[in-house]
Amino acid sequence: EVFNRNAASPDGSAVFVADYSSHDIRRVEVATGEVTTLVDSLDADEAAQFDGPAGIAISPDGSALFVADFGNYKIRRVEVATGAVTTIAGSGEVGDADGVGNAAEFTEPVGLAISADGSALFVADSSNDKIRRVEVATGAVTTVAGSAITGSADGVGDAARFDFPIGIAISQDGSALFV
Repeated sequence: EVFNRNAASPDGSAVFVADYSSHDIRRVEVATGEVTTLVDSLDADEAAQFDGPAGIAISPDGSALFVADFGNYKIRRVEVATGAVTTIAGSGEVGDADGVGNAAEFTEPVGLAISADGSALFVADSSNDKIRRVEVATGAVTTVAGSAITGSADGVGDAARFDFPIGIAISQDGSALFV
C-alpha cells in the first residue's frame, strides 16, 4: 500500500510522518535526522489516539498537520507546537454522509491534499470510492466526486467512478485535483 504518509514543513526543516502501523505522528529533523514522536497513540488520551494514520498534510504556515485517521474514520488536526489533537470531521462510524463535524462520515480515509490558502482539505475516502472536501474552519464535508458505486469512469460529481482511491494532489493554482 502506498499512501501520502509524509509532509514537509514549509521551510523544509522537518518532515512529518504518519506512522501507520505504530499509530503515531512523528517529526524528522532534516538537518540531523533526529526523530521525535509528536503524537504517541499509546500515551495519548483516548480522544487523541490514532488507528492507522494513513495520510498527512501540513498547513501553509506550518502550524498544523491534518491527518486521515483510517481506522477511526476521521479527519484530525494536530498542532505542531504542542501535539494537541482535535477532530475536524467524522463521526467515528463507517458511513458516507456529508455533514458538519461529527455529523459527517468516512470509510477508511487515506489521501489528503490541502488548498494553497489552507482553507480546504481534499480527502480520498477510499472505501466510499469518493473524493471529499472538508472546510478547515467549520468541518463541513461535501462530496466532490464519486459515489458509493465502485468503478472506473470519467464524469462530473457522482457520475465519476473510483475504485479505492488512495492518493490525491492539488494543482498549485487549486484548479484541479489529481487522484
